[in-house]
Amino acid sequence: MSSGYARRTDGSHHWYWVAAIPGAFVLWLATLAWLAVASSFEAFSFGTRMVELSMVALGVPFAFLTAYFPVAVYRDASYVDRTSGKWAPMPMRQALAALPGLALLVVTGIAVVLTSGSPVVPIIVGFVADVPFAVYYLRKRSERVGVPGFP
Repeated sequence: MSSGYARRTDGSHHWYWVAAIPGAFVLWLATLAWLAVASSFEAFSFGTRMVELSMVALGVPFAFLTAYFPVAVYRDASYVDRTSGKWAPMPMRQALAALPGLALLVVTGIAVVLTSGSPVVPIIVGFVADVPFAVYYLRKRSERVGVPGFP
């Protein structure tokens, strides 16, 4: 019996989480730009708190993406390894290459706790460290396998 909705089970959707890293980074840069423009008006003087204000909205998603990034890369690379005859990405190696952002988040988080610094710093450091590898992985995946859902 077929309902009107077909569930697609033939592809990995974990690459969406990998793609969210550079996408969220661009969104964050746009937020910073907006805050910079807004702070140029006297009524919206944010001063040096622009980065912290932008993290109010994006801090939790950045922390989640940083923590989930190695898992998403591993799961997507496993799928590609199983199904693609064009690229065998070695999932564990790819996941380990995606791990520095999370490691930096933890290490700088511990340093911030010990020094009573701003909790924004570890989130930014960990997240920004993930952007280059996310772009590299997506580019390599696109070259070898293509983008899921596109012919």
